[in-house]
Amino acid sequence: MIEKGKSALLFLLVVASLVQSYFLAYSTPYMEAKVKTDLNYVKTEPLGDERAISDLIFPEQLIIHRGYDKHTVFYPSTRTYYNLILEKLKLREFKGLQRDQVDAVDWDQVRREDQGVELRFGRAIPFELLQKVFKIDRDFLFFGDSIDRIWIYTSKGRDEVRTFFFSSDGRYVYESTRADLTIGDVEGYVGFGQYWDSYTTVDGNVYVPEKPYTKLLEMEVPFTKYTTNQIQESLFFDPGSTKTLQDQDNSAGPKLYTDSKKGLKIEQNGVWMSYTDPVARTEGDDNLVDNVLAAVSFVNQHGGWNDKYLLVKDSDSGSGGSTIRFQQYYMDVPIVSGSVMNFGFMQLTLEQGGVSSYNRSLAVLGADVKNKYVRQLPGGDQLRTILHDVSKSGKTVEALFPAVRPVLKKDSVVLRPVWAARLKSGEVIIVADSSPITSNESLNNSK
Repeated sequence: MIEKGKSALLFLLVVASLVQSYFLAYSTPYMEAKVKTDLNYVKTEPLGDERAISDLIFPEQLIIHRGYDKHTVFYPSTRTYYNLILEKLKLREFKGLQRDQVDAVDWDQVRREDQGVELRFGRAIPFELLQKVFKIDRDFLFFGDSIDRIWIYTSKGRDEVRTFFFSSDGRYVYESTRADLTIGDVEGYVGFGQYWDSYTTVDGNVYVPEKPYTKLLEMEVPFTKYTTNQIQESLFFDPGSTKTLQDQDNSAGPKLYTDSKKGLKIEQNGVWMSYTDPVARTEGDDNLVDNVLAAVSFVNQHGGWNDKYLLVKDSDSGSGGSTIRFQQYYMDVPIVSGSVMNFGFMQLTLEQGGVSSYNRSLAVLGADVKNKYVRQLPGGDQLRTILHDVSKSGKTVEALFPAVRPVLKKDSVVLRPVWAARLKSGEVIIVADSSPITSNESLNNSK
């Protein structure tokens, strides 16, 4: 009897061993730590909206050539006409691109005599990025080139529409031989120009309105700010480990934060930040398109976009990386702060997709504005004289556009209309301020 009991017990032990071996071999182990460490974080809420690269690329100007050497300029702030034209062109297909020398067409003659629309981007856009905005055929040899403008016009006497993409090096054009645009399309775009101001040009680059420009308002815009805690949580892996460094003799000065590797500086009374993160260089070349896309992704994850922005710069940073800059637009008007202060843009430096510096405005402009006034910008001969004086100082103006200059108050910013000019060097400067229109009363609608 005892022997039978021992045999049964041995059998049960063997079965239990086999079952245990099975679970050890085929079950999935539970690897999560029972105790949370300081490195486990709840994902923070996004501070701003996310954007795709297609949202950050749009023409700085639409030049409408009406024939007989008459022209009109639409800016993003010219919302109705600008948007109607641009949205229609985004639906068109541009196929069969063929490269030719830029002087294969007499562009001065086309500008004077033919009707058309010219899309100017203000900076070079790689085809690979432009293709994310427009339906451009990728199947051609020179897809790696960059484009700074598109010109669509009806060829006088030939009953056809011609479409050209201009290489940013100024040497070549690419004609889309199979663009699905009709003469009626172009005539429709040009027709909008008869309802707007007339512009003239001498060199084909800078267009000047014949009358004072009164399409922008001075306004005061209340704003909130991203807090220091929000920014630290967004940028540092372990915000609790950061140290604060500050000049004891200047409590109102910049505030510095570091985790011994990354650095963050908050200045201008909390409306501007500069972030640095040493990036280890590896072998291989920097790819400009990859760096632009990485910059967009980085901003999406670290701060987001609190307004409309335009990609205005991507260039060699001088240290082997790329400097990427996005210009802020408020109510579709670019904010140009000049050299006095930093406001209204983001700028990142990237090396092989890694962000080594990140500078941006922390002010979140509100939608309700107050203290609105009509102001006028100079036009005609007065503006041409101003531009001539700029050129005499050795600066070459490549484009002129209306903008607003920010004047900071405690919890608001006054945005005052100005003429801004982009120089050949890529620098943007303010060339003329606006003046009050004494015959108009304030459009103050403070809420």
